[in-house]
Amino acid sequence: MANAPIYHQPLKLERYLIKHEYVAPHPMCCSDAESVTMQEILELADEECTKMWKDLSLGYTECRGHPLLLEEIARLHGVSAEDILVAAPQEGIYIAMKCLVELLDKNFQIVRPHVIVTYPGYQSLYENVKAMGCDVSYWTAKLCDGIGWRFDLNELEELVAKNDTKILVVNFPHNPTGFVPTSDQWERILEICKSRKIFLFSDEMYRLTDNDGSDPLSSACAVYENAITLFGLSKTFALPGLRIGWVVTPNKTLMALMEQTKDYISICSSAPSEILSIIALRNKDWLINRTRTIIVENLKLLGKFFKKHPHLFEWYPPSASTTGFLRVKGWLLKLGEGGAMGFCEEVRAATGVLLASASLFDFDDQYVRVGFARKSIPQALAALEEFIKSRESKNQSEGN
Repeated sequence: MANAPIYHQPLKLERYLIKHEYVAPHPMCCSDAESVTMQEILELADEECTKMWKDLSLGYTECRGHPLLLEEIARLHGVSAEDILVAAPQEGIYIAMKCLVELLDKNFQIVRPHVIVTYPGYQSLYENVKAMGCDVSYWTAKLCDGIGWRFDLNELEELVAKNDTKILVVNFPHNPTGFVPTSDQWERILEICKSRKIFLFSDEMYRLTDNDGSDPLSSACAVYENAITLFGLSKTFALPGLRIGWVVTPNKTLMALMEQTKDYISICSSAPSEILSIIALRNKDWLINRTRTIIVENLKLLGKFFKKHPHLFEWYPPSASTTGFLRVKGWLLKLGEGGAMGFCEEVRAATGVLLASASLFDFDDQYVRVGFARKSIPQALAALEEFIKSRESKNQSEGN
């Protein structure tokens, strides 16, 4: 008897944002940076890109991506253009996961591979492999007093040894906590995979957002032949509307499978988006510095705000990423239906400030994701301050 099908569960965070993000006046949970305008991008175009834009034909494009786009991506990661497949980031996750599972089945007769995933995280990173019949374990971040969020590498090694793991899925800089391993820790993760021939899926969507002057980690695809790197223009480059990302791997067998799988999904990318992406990558320093500047300024404001309310919040500013995971405390957890979600719903209804509860990440509902790469953070904090003042005044008058 055939195994019963396993279906994808709704993406909780996406369903929540679809309902609220475009109507809430003060979004404070979003993971993308302040979006760049079309005019800003076109003003950055060199002579070659300007001509390509003016002469652009709105026909189909090459499956793997525009040759000039592949060149720019290859330069960014230090790899060959042959190792790259352009795809929308969410599409890239699905394609890579499907092809990893298919490759293990066809080439190694491993029907139900064990997968370890960093957790909490973007639901797609674990929901896809669960729906494909994999056994999934979670490498869970811990909030350490006085230190912040951490992933314990000893715990990872124990999970690998106990389960004969075939795929490791990581996301660094990490969404939602903002954690980034040190270069030594990253080397240890890579060595674990290399020594046990584990396929590594590395979600690097928040790469190059380092705000403390440190160098970014090496891209997994540039240092390990069985790694797949996911990156794109939605976060650091502030261009989510282009829907351009890419998966990169030196593994030729895996790349061939991913190309074939893309034929069943989008086939190719948008022609205008590819030209705009070439312009963006040729001006990557300007775009990266723009995002970093917004992040640094907002982190100063957030640090000052949360320091003012230590009885209500516990905050550790990340050294990279566009998001952090804030612990909510005290009477805030008693609002509405209770927990962080109750707090988020009360704040949204009263002020229009949109935060994302940890429950949307299938995690302990005493945390909320804070996004700090948009220019609207000052207004959101002002509204949140008024909310706290109003509720604390009410609590005092009622003797609570």
